[in-house]
Amino acid sequence: MRRGIAFLLALMILTAALPAMAEEWDVFVREKFAARKVVGGAVVIALDGQVVYSKGFGYKDARQSQPATSDTCFRVASVTKLVSAIGLLQLMEQKGLGLDTKVSDIVGFRVENPSFPETSVTVRQVLSHTTSIPSTNYYFPSWDTMGVGTPYFSEDYAPGEKYVYSNLNGGLIGAMIEALSGQSVNSYMQENVFAPLGVNAAYQAALLPDTGDIADRLNKDGTLHQTAGYALRSIENYDDTCNPRQHTNITVGSLYISVNGLIRIISMLEGGGEVDGVRILSEDMVNTMMLDQDTIPGTSVHCKGRYGLCLDRVKNMPGGTWYGHQGRLNGLSANIYFQPDTGLSIAVIANGYTAYTIDEVVSIARVFMEKGQEFVPAE
Repeated sequence: MRRGIAFLLALMILTAALPAMAEEWDVFVREKFAARKVVGGAVVIALDGQVVYSKGFGYKDARQSQPATSDTCFRVASVTKLVSAIGLLQLMEQKGLGLDTKVSDIVGFRVENPSFPETSVTVRQVLSHTTSIPSTNYYFPSWDTMGVGTPYFSEDYAPGEKYVYSNLNGGLIGAMIEALSGQSVNSYMQENVFAPLGVNAAYQAALLPDTGDIADRLNKDGTLHQTAGYALRSIENYDDTCNPRQHTNITVGSLYISVNGLIRIISMLEGGGEVDGVRILSEDMVNTMMLDQDTIPGTSVHCKGRYGLCLDRVKNMPGGTWYGHQGRLNGLSANIYFQPDTGLSIAVIANGYTAYTIDEVVSIARVFMEKGQEFVPAE
């Protein structure tokens, strides 16, 4: 976080100007969402952990009868991975475990590439997408009987040798949380991340502490994919127990949360692991999350990639590099990023539209990241 008397004076001037800026931003947000034919969503921006703008747009339901707000909970797809990684890294710190610990040693079953049995699959590789697990939507391998030629691991490169984004890496995060904590991933995250931060979030809609404001899942053309009511009823099929072997799918993309919840989480990372006096991770761990993992002494990662530890890096933007994660599912996009050089954090959700990307980040998030520089006081 930036310091100095000049900055504090500039911040006071900014605070006085916020009401007028909010009116301008309301118009800007409506224009950008409407131009992309978004059915509903929200955007929130924070500076040094304090919210400076928060706004819902459109509707949370396919019938377009219920307004979306900053507190509306959406299923945020792969943003789940970053949020879940925070819980895993918290456990690793508590238990004094190194990031190059073998995944097999944590979960209690074999997780290794049968084509490279001498090269371990590690926590660092899981979080940086360098496990040699290719992109896949199959989350329940027969780990102990897996042989050479399996579609779950590459035969061409060993763990740590190549970056390939894979959903199964995200699923392994939850399995490790359960193995280390002895709790279901939802229970652990509620007690140790969500509740301390005051966040309404859960890995199944019916497990939200407050189920009163949940969005439908929508398709790209704005039509209904799944109602919020159906998501609540599907609790009958959700196993909220500690079962690492069977729970390699939960943390892939099932989290329900609002932009107001997401901004608390990403502001915590912007604050070096702490926000409003609540510490979730050490500052050293947050700094490590942002690094190229191949630059660390003794590392099990030997290649470059987009990710540090579950943190994508968005470069060539005003104000410096942004760190965070994106999620896309059906007609939804969700983005959370923080920018250390300016102290900005942002959370954006758009539902019921066709997203297009610029350098792999959806454009609607980019426009708010760029315009968000207006909230940074001149020093």
